[in-house]
Amino acid sequence: PWDPAPDCAFSYKKKTRKPRNLVSVCVTNFNYATVIAECLDSIARQTYPDLEIVVVDDCSTKDKSVQVISEWMAANTARFYSLKCLVNRRNQGPSFARNMAFAQAMSDFVFIIDADNMAYPTAIAKLHTALVDGLFPAVYSQLEEFGDRLGVGSADIWDAWRMRRNNYVDVMALIRKSAWEAVGGFSHIEKGWEDYDFWLKFIDHGLEPGYLPEILCRYRVHGLS
Repeated sequence: PWDPAPDCAFSYKKKTRKPRNLVSVCVTNFNYATVIAECLDSIARQTYPDLEIVVVDDCSTKDKSVQVISEWMAANTARFYSLKCLVNRRNQGPSFARNMAFAQAMSDFVFIIDADNMAYPTAIAKLHTALVDGLFPAVYSQLEEFGDRLGVGSADIWDAWRMRRNNYVDVMALIRKSAWEAVGGFSHIEKGWEDYDFWLKFIDHGLEPGYLPEILCRYRVHGLS
């Protein structure tokens, strides 16, 4: 009862064989009906061809998120190998939603993005190349901040010692599913810090992500971010 199975609001998969280099895009949503279409549109515009999207809606009750997501998916089946929208029966928090999306992902390459953010068209293609060529467990890029604050994010080259002081790596990254499994996924932490904890687990397990010093993703700054 404390871990109810989600409802499936939308599911589609092409009948063709799964692409060898498929990338799964995991989108977490909670009451972002007004902006999630922008996020999904940015994924549809990716130059990387072989994509699936797994959206986990964390029991949105204040808007019509599930309807917006389902309608968008129904209109974009031609672009993706697979589309799925899962709806939690009660609010479980971002760690639970991300772990569910990873578990559902059909690829070992998983790109995480929250529903209020966006990615530039070449983001996944460049991150995938860096991940594969560099044999990294994960690769992240620099971010552009927009919304209530305009500027460039704080991402920089991976430094375990620097991470002791504060987290400067956003979770909007391309991560190997095998690395997610190795560190035990995301842990629920009250009042946040799940992203910081996730990257600290990489240090604990001797995993060193790669940094691609290019602005590839957009982080929306607002009152709830």
